Amino acid sequence: MTSRERFHLWANYQTKELPAWGDWVGPYQFWVPQGLPPMPEGETDEREYQRAYFNHEGIYSAYWGTSRLPVDLGMVPGYEPEVLWEDDTHVIARASNGVVGKRLKNPNSTLLAEEYLEYPLKGPENWEEFKRTQLDPDHPNRYPDDATWQALREKWGDDRDHIITVDAGSFYGILRNWMGVENASYALFDEPEWVEEVMNYLADFYIAVLQKAVRDFRIDTALFWEDICYKNGPMISPEMFRRFCLKPYQKVTSFLKENGVDVCFVDCDGNIELLVPLWLEGGVRGFYPLEVASDMDAEKLLKQYQKDKILLWGNVDKREVAKGPAAIEAELERLAPAVEMGGFIPLVDHGVPEDVSFDNYCYYDRRRKEKFNIRILK
Repeated sequence: MTSRERFHLWANYQTKELPAWGDWVGPYQFWVPQGLPPMPEGETDEREYQRAYFNHEGIYSAYWGTSRLPVDLGMVPGYEPEVLWEDDTHVIARASNGVVGKRLKNPNSTLLAEEYLEYPLKGPENWEEFKRTQLDPDHPNRYPDDATWQALREKWGDDRDHIITVDAGSFYGILRNWMGVENASYALFDEPEWVEEVMNYLADFYIAVLQKAVRDFRIDTALFWEDICYKNGPMISPEMFRRFCLKPYQKVTSFLKENGVDVCFVDCDGNIELLVPLWLEGGVRGFYPLEVASDMDAEKLLKQYQKDKILLWGNVDKREVAKGPAAIEAELERLAPAVEMGGFIPLVDHGVPEDVSFDNYCYYDRRRKEKFNIRILK
């Protein structure tokens, strides 16, 4: 059995043997002084280096990750980055996504706070121009050059032993990024017909872009992204999600299923409980990262939706991993019933932060593999 075969058996509740996936490890620069061997000369991908160092099959997420098809569903060609103002401590700049923000020049952390000042999409008044200049599904930069694409086809053919993923897009989350939370929230009430137009366009746009990918590859899973929830729930009501997002989700997931992609996940932080049944209705079966600080509980979701063959990953409380062996043992024990139910891979609930020491992460990673019999398959 290959790791790819195991993934599909796991995703269909035909085995409880877990895929040997890795966490979103972040603090490389902090861990090297603590004992992590530095990357060999010439290597530049910290995530890939750490994936190999910890002997994981892959690290998966929308918009980045292991064995991800390089298809760009975002703004293309984007905007020219530009510094608009700066002093000794702060800079105001326009990023490639068109957002103007103010940030510290020399932060003491890898976690950057930024004040957003202006967004590229204003509303109906510049939608046609925005769509024309940034959302052309046929723009050549959405795919790599022909030689690179053909090399991937040869490398990731049907006889491969690992899964490949593709981004599947975003609906309200991407509108929020293009407009800002406040402007997007007003648009839901003040311009509902326009919001429906945008969502329907996005569904057709994603399908148009992905035609080449599904034609040339047998894709194992597609990954949506939203990040539209906080600790207390979603930024869009379930009623509005049903009105604006449900049919677009169904359209894209139906297209994917027609082309052999049966498993779709969505990446959404915060407490997603109110939206889970709508995503399931929309053709999404998988959810991550299930943040414990937002009261997400994998066992609870499995008890509610296991009949729908729900798939989950995450839900390991990063705060407990930072505390050391005793807390780690208790956290893994908390998750054992959910692992036993099937359809759940315990992983750190979002990126591993810098307050998790190298020793504590090594202990957690080793004990997680031992406790749940996780092994990498070649």
